[in-house]
Amino acid sequence: MSEIDDALGLKPLTVYKEEEQANLPAVVDQQKEDDLGFARDNLYDAVVKSQAAVEDMIAIAQQSQHPKAYEVLNSLIKTFADVSTGIADLQLKKQRLQGKEPEGNTVNNNLFVGSTAELQKMLQDLKSDEQ
Repeated sequence: MSEIDDALGLKPLTVYKEEEQANLPAVVDQQKEDDLGFARDNLYDAVVKSQAAVEDMIAIAQQSQHPKAYEVLNSLIKTFADVSTGIADLQLKKQRLQGKEPEGNTVNNNLFVGSTAELQKMLQDLKSDEQ
């Protein structure tokens, strides 16, 4: 410890090497799980409240027939859809944090740069190779 550490009453920090980090307790993982659970609960609560607000706003818009009421209703429906999408996004983020790749996300993009004649020749070559 240095004189400054002593004067301030500080304890030295423990520095872990990469090999030692694998043996550390999974506190961070539990915090991630807790945070994800908290976020999920909040999103579900928002969905329930949004549903009730949309139903109330439908009644108000129908009774008043006022354009502003329908504008507010449209905004509420969009918010409701965004919150619902947030639940699905949260699930994907949770899978990524757990090291799992979400299903159905494989994208294979192939691009051919050349003329039509070159493409036809390449396809014919592939076809003759298969036979």
